[in-house]
Amino acid sequence: MTQQSNADDSTPAVASTDTALGSIVHSNTQMDYVAQAFREGEREDPPSRDEYEFGQPVYATKTVQDIPYAVIGVVYDTRLVDPDQGRDGPRLSAPDQEMFVPGYVNEKQTMLGVALLGTAELDADPHEQPNGEEDGDPQSFTAVSQSMPRWTLDIDDFVYQLSDDGFRQFHTHDGTLNLEYYERLIATAGQFGPEVALAIVDRIRRLTDADAVLDVVEKKIRWQSGESRGVIQ
Repeated sequence: MTQQSNADDSTPAVASTDTALGSIVHSNTQMDYVAQAFREGEREDPPSRDEYEFGQPVYATKTVQDIPYAVIGVVYDTRLVDPDQGRDGPRLSAPDQEMFVPGYVNEKQTMLGVALLGTAELDADPHEQPNGEEDGDPQSFTAVSQSMPRWTLDIDDFVYQLSDDGFRQFHTHDGTLNLEYYERLIATAGQFGPEVALAIVDRIRRLTDADAVLDVVEKKIRWQSGESRGVIQ
């Protein structure tokens, strides 16, 4: 799915000032990851809920064979985890118990489902991994691939909010609008596939002038969803 685009790719796509949303704690498949959102006390400026909303583009950084990459994804699910739910009796909050189970009382977590969309090469890695120390200058994408990444993310890799410029560049880097990952995203996101695909279409529509092809894509998504389960009319 392509259309010519006049977008300028010279604007930086990622920067050390991008918001760190959380860190990878689990993977379901090579394309489907779970990130634990940062809470108060874990970061100086933890993310707000709207910064990891449904359909939010995200990225992590990896260096493979000395080449730095941004691994692009999208938040397609959010789950709340409370380890105490359903437990009988009082919570383990006495001082002597905290010695053996540190932080047990405050284990409520927000987990983000992240579906990978592709990768982009960078001139330099703007983030130090995995400890979260940030450094480096803003970087533009030097090459983009929407094929399935051949390597995985790692536990504790930080997940960052991708800027509008980065999101636009990821879809229009070669001068055309590209949605090569579409079918893979629908399969990875499962029941939320059509909804997250439509969220991406809406975001691209705000950032490009590719309304004609996006209208076709949107119609296809709605038709396929209606055929399979009748959720979107």
